[in-house]
Amino acid sequence: MNEKRHIERSGININLIFTIIFLVIFSPHCDKALEENPRSLLTNKVFYQTANDALLAVNATYDHLGSGTSNSDFGGVYFNNFWAIQALASDEGKSGRPEPNAVQLSEFRYDASNLMVQDVWEDLYKTINLANLAIKYIPTIEMDDGLKGRFLGEVHFIRGAMYFDLVRMFGDVPLQLQPTEDLSILSVVRSSTEEVYTQVIEDLKLAERNLPVRYTGADIGRATTGAASGYLARVYLTHQEWSLAKEHAKKVMELGVYRLLSDYAAVFKIANNNSEEVVFATNFTLNNDAIWETSQFNVRALPLALNRNSNSWEIPTLDVYDVFDDLDRRKEVTFATTFTEKDGTVLEFAPHIFKYWDSVAEPSASSGGNDFFNLRYADILLMYAEAANEVSGMPTAEAYEAINRVRRRARFANGEERNVLPDLIGLNQNEFREKVWQERRLELVWEGHRWFDLKRQARLKSRVEAAKPGITVDENKYILFGIPQRERDINANLSQNPGY
Repeated sequence: MNEKRHIERSGININLIFTIIFLVIFSPHCDKALEENPRSLLTNKVFYQTANDALLAVNATYDHLGSGTSNSDFGGVYFNNFWAIQALASDEGKSGRPEPNAVQLSEFRYDASNLMVQDVWEDLYKTINLANLAIKYIPTIEMDDGLKGRFLGEVHFIRGAMYFDLVRMFGDVPLQLQPTEDLSILSVVRSSTEEVYTQVIEDLKLAERNLPVRYTGADIGRATTGAASGYLARVYLTHQEWSLAKEHAKKVMELGVYRLLSDYAAVFKIANNNSEEVVFATNFTLNNDAIWETSQFNVRALPLALNRNSNSWEIPTLDVYDVFDDLDRRKEVTFATTFTEKDGTVLEFAPHIFKYWDSVAEPSASSGGNDFFNLRYADILLMYAEAANEVSGMPTAEAYEAINRVRRRARFANGEERNVLPDLIGLNQNEFREKVWQERRLELVWEGHRWFDLKRQARLKSRVEAAKPGITVDENKYILFGIPQRERDINANLSQNPGY
């Protein structure tokens, strides 16, 4: 496997062990499973003995971000449905097939039985449970204290990130800080949004203190202090705690290890996975030597007309396609409406997302070796610009420089500068805020941010209704997703969000 991958094969093995325990013994979705005896399979006291056991436990937690080999939707948190939902339930995407769950999300007719949302809930909690196991038992292992602290920082980071996604999507959620080791899981209640955010910040701060600035060799791709600071910036931006958001974005900028690649197209080349622009990513691999270790960007987003492993499952709205200037480098990288085969045949189709297809590295599009970018440096710069503008009441020189760096990069294609996206100057606070929001939209298409951005900007209804004529968004309901009905059928203590 590529040395830059943080999931070692041994990590997948222990993931399978933990997931079998979770699914067969503790899953609330299988009544028959409740009759099993967990001690007949494996006990944690037997497993957690050595530093290598700790490594395997940490790797198992990472694995559920991507591969998640045992999950019902054939992948982990960021394998498919997470980023598809963020596009569908926004002004960014729509369903390209008559699949009920996707169509309901795109048309804002979804309810608490939506299977795509249910899968994300399940994936997030499975990953949290693996993190909880590591957090509970790694401290009991006799090993190097520095390495132990790093391992704990990694799993605290992942747990914090998972709860951050949960609380933003669902509001009040069960806050489980201990691993599932008895049937009390079947009667948990929802914790307040405030409690969950407090824990998210605590986990991320612990990670920020304990994680290194960078890694080398096979460890490249693991969570760093920069990733923790960047996620804290995102948390504080969501809460409109502008000074703290600015402070933590600035921390990442001052580390001196991140930069924008010179060409936007280079960001999405498989050879540049884990490049200096990536603050944190969920790693996949082009090699088909493990189950579900490739991503699903190609199969879901590329056009059916390519006649490859591509199905037009989710497609962009014309609204997001048309918002780009034709000279903006990001437009030609993000989308395509034609494709020329080797024999000269020109295929034509409606706009589709092409940014994740590295056609040189994977010409057949039969696998997806491109990573899911949880956090890119361009996002850090835009968060800093937005927060600095709010703190000062007007755009500062530093805020201008942050957003202009992103715009300048979008002017260049293959080293040639285009006459587009001039540096911003002379704006008031409101004008600058709108420019930052617009730049986020252009820079981060299909990267799992749009629903979150529209929600925190209080623009979900207005933007979706403008992008999707005939669609009406009930803000009282769709500002959150519904607690999956399957969970509430098993656990009557789980209350539901308004409108569901």
